[in-house]
Amino acid sequence: MSLYLYKSFLSLFCINAFYSKHFIYSSIPSMELASSSSNLPPMYDVVINFNGEDIQRKFVSHLDSALSAVGLTTFLHHQNADNPIHIQQPSLNLSRVAIVVFTKSYSQSAWCLHQLQQIIRWQETYCRHLLPVYYEIEPSDVRLQKGDFGKAFKATAHQTFSGRKLEHGMSRWSHALTKAANFFGWDESNYR
Repeated sequence: MSLYLYKSFLSLFCINAFYSKHFIYSSIPSMELASSSSNLPPMYDVVINFNGEDIQRKFVSHLDSALSAVGLTTFLHHQNADNPIHIQQPSLNLSRVAIVVFTKSYSQSAWCLHQLQQIIRWQETYCRHLLPVYYEIEPSDVRLQKGDFGKAFKATAHQTFSGRKLEHGMSRWSHALTKAANFFGWDESNYR
């Protein structure tokens, strides 16, 4: 993989989002920003959603460094953090870009799948930028929930939902995965 190409691509994508901040912030209701600055949630240029400490070491830490090098603030959002939190809507609303790093283990986490639903709602509501990144996984496996990714997806759904909630829960997660995978993204396998 060419680290230079990957840094260039992501930097250009995020810089574009960064320079469109005037448009993005003008779409946030003024009452949401009217409270004192001490009450405001932190503003991030980029929220990075992923699953697993191994992917954080192998990929996300480099991505975070590349984005920070061009002046973008990031929020690393994953289940295994010291203090894992669900994406809070006000914080997400004040972010410009969400990067979702899909790996083989992503669909093994009900937490990640729930958070992806929040990210998709945020993207649809506020027309923000969403960038899927595929690390050691094919985009079609995510889009169609097939292969090992699909098997893990089904197993996670069966562990999370029961009875009549299973079909509805799987449908919501499937919609979020398909929607995210239909965005223009970065496939790491093209740069090996």
